Amino acid sequence: MTAAHTAASPQLRAPVRRFARHQAAIESMAGYEAALCEGAALRRSRGLTVADQDQPEEAFGLFPEGASLPPLAIIGGMGPLAGSMAFRRACARFRDTRSVVLYQACSVPDRSAVILSGRRSDGPACREMASRLADAVQLAVSLAGGDCRPVRCILACNTAHYFWRPLTDQLRSSAPGQMISLVEAAAAALQSQAHRKTLLLMTEGARVGRVFSAPFLEAGIGFEEPTPELSHLLMRAIFEGVKSLDSRRAVELGNEFFERMIATGRNYDCLLAGCTEIPHTIDLLRLHGSPRTASFLSQVVVVDPLEEALRRA
Repeated sequence: MTAAHTAASPQLRAPVRRFARHQAAIESMAGYEAALCEGAALRRSRGLTVADQDQPEEAFGLFPEGASLPPLAIIGGMGPLAGSMAFRRACARFRDTRSVVLYQACSVPDRSAVILSGRRSDGPACREMASRLADAVQLAVSLAGGDCRPVRCILACNTAHYFWRPLTDQLRSSAPGQMISLVEAAAAALQSQAHRKTLLLMTEGARVGRVFSAPFLEAGIGFEEPTPELSHLLMRAIFEGVKSLDSRRAVELGNEFFERMIATGRNYDCLLAGCTEIPHTIDLLRLHGSPRTASFLSQVVVVDPLEEALRRA
């Protein structure tokens, strides 16, 4: 990690919250998530916005004795609630068979903002973003290491995969371990399934940056995308809802998005949840959405790139 980034992020030197058993790790994250929501509610009550970058950088680690599988490092914090949920899911999936580390890289700038600014993918702003992500990967891998096996690493932000090529170029010389792409995992899942009509759901940055559409077209995977108007509404559900840790707003805007999407009559049978906040939004809407939205989401297949990446880890 560069000296500049170390100086800018003093929280990186904070101790890792360590757990010896997966159940203890899962229970601890419930308290962490409750604290995130409480802090966000306090900010909103003061008329302030809530963003990923408002949260401190922290690390959590499950280190079971006698783990048989290679260590897994998860780069979260983009946003922190989604990162916490990814860690919980990994702990529940692998239980005490492997070490799992979550590094909440909350200070990483907004990925969509960089993409939507029209910056070239090989320009200085994108190279700087790739450098920030590479630093986060290297730190997470160093925390997860400890035995001779290469660390598997998941970047738990779909939009950040826009910077995948410069990121992996920067990591090549440091050999941090095995990077597992959410995009490749999602593509493999869709290729193995037979869906009549798939709708890609993602941030505006991922849509404009063609994070999923370009590789899917190359792989011959059929899909559709929301109209720009609906895409903007989905972006609001992500940022004003889950990223702001405001469940009420997530349900309100998410329900409006799906009601208007259903009204198009396109009859999708598969949704790609191409943002780590979208699966949580869908879970909320299955419980609290309108009857039509809840019914649709209970029947459609939801492909979650993070879940598919955990399968490959």
